[in-house]
Amino acid sequence: MKQLEDASNELMENLIFALNHSMDLKREGIDPMVPIAIVAKGDDKTIQAFVGDTADYADQMFIKLIKEENPDIVIYANDSYITSQGVKYDAVLLKAYDKNDSEIYMVGQKFKPLTKSQEFELVGNPGFLGTIEKTTLLNNSFKPKEENSRKPWWKIW
Repeated sequence: MKQLEDASNELMENLIFALNHSMDLKREGIDPMVPIAIVAKGDDKTIQAFVGDTADYADQMFIKLIKEENPDIVIYANDSYITSQGVKYDAVLLKAYDKNDSEIYMVGQKFKPLTKSQEFELVGNPGFLGTIEKTTLLNNSFKPKEENSRKPWWKIW
């Protein structure tokens, strides 16, 4: 398994940008956070939101983005939880994809969310959570539903 120091400088720059952006959203009290992806292709960089019913759907849209758009780098960020020493924390999970790397790096940042009774607070530093082999993730057989894949009107009931 690779370590985070094996990642390219460009991947790390985009990972830090996505981490800071996610923490800014959390600092502002955005909860839940719509899963986002920082997408770099050549000199272009965009932010895409994966709005859907479930976190699994957003995960699958991340995979679909990589397969269909062939970006250079994608940093995907979504709400999650991390358990550390028996304590469950709110967290943001980031998956960092580089088309020139064989693995996808996972990083998590724990935090205490903004509430009426407490200020937002980072808990520790970002943590490297391991890697996923790129081919394992991309060989997923999920096919997202098309927007207009509703039943014909006569089959609604």
